[in-house]
Amino acid sequence: MEYNVDWPALWKTIMTMSTCWRLLLAAIPGALAALVVATSAAADAPAEKSPLDPLLIERILVIDQEGPTRPAFVQFMEGFRARLAEAKGVRYEIFIENLDIVRLGRDGKDPGRSTGWLVEKYTDWAFDVIVPSSALTRDFVLTSRERLSPGARIVAFERPGDAAITGGLPPNYTSVTTDPTVEDTVALACRLFPATQRVVVVGQAAFHPGVLARQTAEARRAAEEWGLEYVGLVDLPLADLRQRLRDLPVDSVIIYCGYWKDELGRAHVPADLLESFCRDSKLPFFGIVDTHVGRGAVGGVCSDLRGIGLAMGRLLVDSREGPPPPSVNVPSVVILDDRQLNRFRIPASRLPAGSRVLFREPRVWDRYWPYFVAGGAVVALQSLLIVALVTQSRLRRRAERIVGEQRDQIARAGRISTLGQLAASLAHELGQPLGAILNNLEAAEILLRDDDTANAEELRAIVRDIAADDQRAGAVLDRIRAMIRKQRFTIGPVEVPGLIRGVLTLAGPRLTAAGIVVTVACDPGLPRVAGDEILLQQALLNLLGNSADAIRASRAGSPGGAEGAGGHRDPGAIGIRARRDGDAVELTVIDNGGGIGEGIIDRAVEAFATTKDEGLGMGLPIVRSIVEQHEGRLRLDNAPGRGLTVSLAVPTWKERTSA
Repeated sequence: MEYNVDWPALWKTIMTMSTCWRLLLAAIPGALAALVVATSAAADAPAEKSPLDPLLIERILVIDQEGPTRPAFVQFMEGFRARLAEAKGVRYEIFIENLDIVRLGRDGKDPGRSTGWLVEKYTDWAFDVIVPSSALTRDFVLTSRERLSPGARIVAFERPGDAAITGGLPPNYTSVTTDPTVEDTVALACRLFPATQRVVVVGQAAFHPGVLARQTAEARRAAEEWGLEYVGLVDLPLADLRQRLRDLPVDSVIIYCGYWKDELGRAHVPADLLESFCRDSKLPFFGIVDTHVGRGAVGGVCSDLRGIGLAMGRLLVDSREGPPPPSVNVPSVVILDDRQLNRFRIPASRLPAGSRVLFREPRVWDRYWPYFVAGGAVVALQSLLIVALVTQSRLRRRAERIVGEQRDQIARAGRISTLGQLAASLAHELGQPLGAILNNLEAAEILLRDDDTANAEELRAIVRDIAADDQRAGAVLDRIRAMIRKQRFTIGPVEVPGLIRGVLTLAGPRLTAAGIVVTVACDPGLPRVAGDEILLQQALLNLLGNSADAIRASRAGSPGGAEGAGGHRDPGAIGIRARRDGDAVELTVIDNGGGIGEGIIDRAVEAFATTKDEGLGMGLPIVRSIVEQHEGRLRLDNAPGRGLTVSLAVPTWKERTSA
């Protein structure tokens, strides 16, 4: 096997490595010098506190006169520890001692026996702060502070009814107080239970004689103020107390102040006994501390034990670097149990403003609102979809109906167009016979001019009438041809009475044959109107024809007739009235044909709208077009069951020409 070595490249690599080593060796002295300078600077600089350095430690001794598991003490310590945990720059070590005077059967009258062991235990141990939780422990601390910790600060809790310190406050001493009274709790009970007749106080004076004495005195005063009977069940044997509670009338409320030890010497937790009392009795119980709420009591004006612990922790922290702050009062609070409110059916309107209601059962909405929202959204979407589908269906049916109507209108328009073509052809074809008739009449008139027979004059009159009818027929045909050719209509002065007479001459025989009576009322001195006489005659003829058809349908009870007049035998009547209306003459046609149905009156002047089975629906539309050509006005007054009134207002000739 042969190897090909690139000697120039190898030599270049060796030289590069040699240069790097020389540079590294040259930099070592400078790096050592920089290290020495940095070390010297660090030695001269002030030392900074390391995060691992220990914090300042303060030792706290908490002394309670009862058991360490008492709910009130546990709740107090919860607030106390929470406030101390927020302190910066110091760590607190808490020692807790409990005298257990209830369980040990001691009443605190022998402080040496009750507390001497504490002094012996902590003789060689110094505390920064001592926290007594009652007057008994406070007095012990003040008496033994020199032996326990001479320089310790004291932050005490003074319960309502505890004996005050005599002779002024000792040094480094501050306290937390609270102000709940049994009077406030009695007032709360009377507000929640308006039918209350007696106040019952349950308590035990052996371990807190001063406190219970104050509470019973307050209960008596409150009962007198409210006009209630006072019943004291104090220091009774437990069995007797239970029986007395069962025998109380239903209009009683019970103020529970605590019960610690029964007649057999067994210690009890007051909150546990309260729970058993509430199970055995149907009467409402009220407590004086917040730990009673939730154990069967309806509620009470209570000490806020957690708030007291927070306040004491705040005083302890504030007193670390200065003089003791002044005492703090923690206000009492109205605390209620929602379960008991529901049990006794107490309405929310009776609750005091600012009440703290505990154990409130979440409402259905609070529990399941996501499901309600989701379900509501689904229902809303479904509803919108249904509405959209229904709307679309209605729009589709409406469009189909409109298309069908337009298709029918187109078919009718086609038939009318065909009819117009036939009319034009007929007019053209009839023009020649009418001209021939007129020529023959003129010849007959010439022949009769010199005739002196008895019947010659009558014959000449007949010839003149036939000639006039022939000329009028020719004029009608001319107008038909003009309309078909879309020629401009001819405006001229038209005498209104003559117009009406001409129309009645044409329509009279038809109306008379139908048994319809026509009456005419023209105001005297009517001016002439500006218009096309043939078109105006056509408009009046259409109106008379519509009225006659309506009267016939009303008599026969036809579906095409108007409402409410079918089947009657009254003679048909049509009235024609002409009167001056400002700058116009109003021509009105009134009939008793039952009028037009409500469903079609709004479309009566539209093309193809008709109530007749065989009608084309073009009568009133043609009248409207003629009136619009004359720049006039058309008005319909419908009276269902009676008849229809149609008014045409045509401008006068004089005002038209003067304009």
